[in-house]
Amino acid sequence: MKKTIGTLIAGVSLFAVLPLAAQAADTSTQKDTTAEINLLQDDNAKEITLEKAPTINLGEHTNDIASATYKAETVTDLVEVKNPGNTSGWHVGVSATAFQTGTNSSTLRGAALTFEKGTVAAVDNNNASKAPATTGVTLNTDSQPILSADEEEGIGVFDLSHTTDQVSLLVPAGNSAGAYSSTLTWTLNNAPSGIE
Repeated sequence: MKKTIGTLIAGVSLFAVLPLAAQAADTSTQKDTTAEINLLQDDNAKEITLEKAPTINLGEHTNDIASATYKAETVTDLVEVKNPGNTSGWHVGVSATAFQTGTNSSTLRGAALTFEKGTVAAVDNNNASKAPATTGVTLNTDSQPILSADEEEGIGVFDLSHTTDQVSLLVPAGNSAGAYSSTLTWTLNNAPSGIE
């Protein structure tokens, strides 16, 4: 419905201007000219690309008999997407494997890594494209959208950043001590995900 209303208003505005435009013919005191530009797609860099993705370090802690949530100590890098001019829209999804020890002999049972809603910004402050939307996610083995650009939008280079306070790991009670790690997989898809 919103799209229909927007189209109707644009149509009414256009017809209201037409009589004035018809009167703006060349005269001895007024001339109409044009300014033109043709923007060409670079064939060597025409694909939407995922340039960067973050690595998370949650530090070292004494194992507790009670459930505990640990904030990230470092968030190295950010999510960065480069779109040289495609209008398909796009989104980045992320998934994670279970936290396991190096030999995969132990699993951090019930652990949940969460990214709160981060900050999206265009690398170029003059970017006229609508910025992608983002949302918070608690990771599992299924890819979940974390950053999404609508069709005709998200053109240019955009970053999604998280502070250390916005990334946390829940470790339930009942787990043994050990050095655990999880593999995060960040996937770029050439279609919006519907994040608002």
